[in-house]
Amino acid sequence: MNTKVFITISLALVISIFANVALGFNVSSKSQENKEYSELNKELKGEIKSLKTGLNEAEGIITDEQLANSSDAKKVVESFFKTQYDYNSETYKERYEKIKSYVNDEVYGQLTSAGIPEIPNVKFENKINNLKLYMTAQNKELTGLVLLNTVYKIEGVESPETTQIFQVTVSEENGKQQIVSLEVLGTFASMSES
Repeated sequence: MNTKVFITISLALVISIFANVALGFNVSSKSQENKEYSELNKELKGEIKSLKTGLNEAEGIITDEQLANSSDAKKVVESFFKTQYDYNSETYKERYEKIKSYVNDEVYGQLTSAGIPEIPNVKFENKINNLKLYMTAQNKELTGLVLLNTVYKIEGVESPETTQIFQVTVSEENGKQQIVSLEVLGTFASMSES
């Protein structure tokens, strides 16, 4: 009986050793596969990050192109300047209320920081003779220059034409295009006419 038990235990021991060796190779093989999958995962994450960066850049370019061709943004700029600089003694004060829809709060505050002046008891008019826009899109904003030629009349007496140059930035705020930056770069008037 001892031999039978010895053979059975030996056979069980051999099977156990074989199973452990097979299991060890299997674990080693799985460990190697896990390392390979981990490295592949790192490479894929790097590629995904690169693709996301490229996609964001492409979306920015597309957005800039759409904005550069956006009639809404250009219309906001034109409407603002026509409202703000084409007025007479009757429409002078109400224009400040009308421009609110074209500018953000910061620009509106800039335009009304000194308060809204009272209307003098004379007839006056500021008329736009020419308005030119030179706009380009960058970083999801429309920026550019506005050249504005105006003539001012007081009691029928006309002043020489004045040219003003503005730098504007238009961006989408609260779902609509608004002027988010407005800066006067210069005002030029003819000293004499020939």
